[in-house]
Amino acid sequence: VAFKTFQPTCTIVAHPEWNIILLRYFNPVSAHKTGLIGEDPIGKPNNLMPYIAQVAVGRLPYVNIFGTDYDTPDGTGVRDYIHVVDVAIGHIAAMKQFEMNCGLKV
Repeated sequence: VAFKTFQPTCTIVAHPEWNIILLRYFNPVSAHKTGLIGEDPIGKPNNLMPYIAQVAVGRLPYVNIFGTDYDTPDGTGVRDYIHVVDVAIGHIAAMKQFEMNCGLKV
């Protein structure tokens, strides 16, 4: 919803000499092999994958599944995930676009 609201605003205020790039992704998961980017929360995690990881290593007893009335075979929600390294690669690619052209990129 926020993306659909924000994109027209950027289109209206965009100036040909400005660089505007909108990145849209959800549910980044995992970590870089160095451990420098990723998530290892202290306490109860707010995101699904760290929560599952804490259940897997025995820090938490189980994963709650919320929702039973979605239009899916079992009624639970479906989510898309993206690896944190892919998010970083996407940001680098977006920054390279700044060097190449001006305008609004979605």
